[in-house]
Amino acid sequence: MNISKYNTNLTLDYLVGSYEGSYFDRKNAKIDLKNLANIIASFANANGGLVAVGIDDDGVISGFEAIGEDKFNNFLKILSTSYFKVVPKCLIEVISVNNINNKEDKIILYHVDPSVNKVIRNSKDEVYLRQGDSSNKLDSNQIKILEYERNETVFEDEIVVKASLDDIDEDMVELYRKVLNTNMNTRELLKARKFILIKDGKEFLTNAGVLLFTKDPSLFLPSARVRVIRIDGTELKTGVNMNIVKDQTFALPLYKVIIKAQEFIKTQLRDFTHLGDDGKFVTVSEYPEFAWTEGLVNAVTHRDYSISGEYIKVFLYDDRLEIVSPGKLPGLITLDSMISERFARNPQISRVLTELGLVRELNEGVKRIYEEMKDFFLDDPEYSEPNGRSVKLILKNNIVMRDKRKAENLLKNTIVNDKWNELNELEKQIVSAIHDRGKMTTSELSELTSRDRKTVQRKLKKLQDLGIIKWIGTSIKDPQKVYMIK
Repeated sequence: MNISKYNTNLTLDYLVGSYEGSYFDRKNAKIDLKNLANIIASFANANGGLVAVGIDDDGVISGFEAIGEDKFNNFLKILSTSYFKVVPKCLIEVISVNNINNKEDKIILYHVDPSVNKVIRNSKDEVYLRQGDSSNKLDSNQIKILEYERNETVFEDEIVVKASLDDIDEDMVELYRKVLNTNMNTRELLKARKFILIKDGKEFLTNAGVLLFTKDPSLFLPSARVRVIRIDGTELKTGVNMNIVKDQTFALPLYKVIIKAQEFIKTQLRDFTHLGDDGKFVTVSEYPEFAWTEGLVNAVTHRDYSISGEYIKVFLYDDRLEIVSPGKLPGLITLDSMISERFARNPQISRVLTELGLVRELNEGVKRIYEEMKDFFLDDPEYSEPNGRSVKLILKNNIVMRDKRKAENLLKNTIVNDKWNELNELEKQIVSAIHDRGKMTTSELSELTSRDRKTVQRKLKKLQDLGIIKWIGTSIKDPQKVYMIK
């Protein structure tokens, strides 16, 4: 049951049961008002969020009954210069509830908007920032970086004169409308979420609105696209040696860019099959899916869209996957701290993609990439900032060692080892494929090698005559017969 007039998707179950994180915090009503002011400021200096007072950290509704009416009223007056040098934008909402003792009581919700053009400081000129589930005090160097970031985030609020509601992807708006559980029409919804702003009496879409909700954002922001390039080999070559196999560009609302790019990348990744310790064949992808999908999501969410002429590139080499995102690491994040800290360059974009289920909180994303790569017995992901103007993620698939191990296992077969040097490259490819997968049909081998059936059948006949493979089926003409290493 919804309980908030400011957030139609908010329930009491959410307030008592959700994890505290980048956008949400719970506090007992005994909290010192200065500490509460610092928490509110920390959300304003980050991506905005919700602070619920009167609910303990473990979700128990303690309310304000034991606090008294005077202090309760002081909580309602917290947005004053007594606590802030610059008052953050925050809506205060009182909700009637039953407390842990089943008595009528109240909680207070503070709906904090992100401060997009200024740093919020407390009365002592201190600055706090929400990072994960903590509100941290910043030092002087960190404050300078945050001040710089505040200027960058203005990009989301800049209007796009040439864009109009005719450019809106209504399917995208409808998806967002369902997530927010609202019946507002497109114009009302985008205005309510500040993706439409008024200038000189006219309404305009903002950069964030264009990126998230127009059919083709690259019409207005040419660099707002993702290009996926599949390369044959371990280096990109040019001219007559050009080795690009696939090249696909995606220019859609950011949510759809992520989904469509993921679907395409999946079709370009290879599976590796090997014989497990239990004697059964095991097939795994060349990269853990979470690792590369999270890398793509982070690139789309946190890239610097104010940089023109540069777009996100995903390179698929034989031995590695690279994701290059324009712009340096945002905010206070460094190559050393990115596994444990979180900061959004584009708070509006980040929040919408979080609400749509793509962006994760609690700093789990980068940390889990490391864990997933380790579980696949692969090298740690490599993050770098080439020339200080972009962020690059490299995932290595260790194909050299995989191929070496496959070859070693294959050549342990005495017959294969004796005849190996008599085979041409296509015949070796067929033998390796059958060995890796255990058994294959003529059709599967034809598709795998990109050769016609007659060519594959001739090679299979030669391999049979050499005693390397055998077939199993009802007859030699059985279309379902399979070939195996003898």
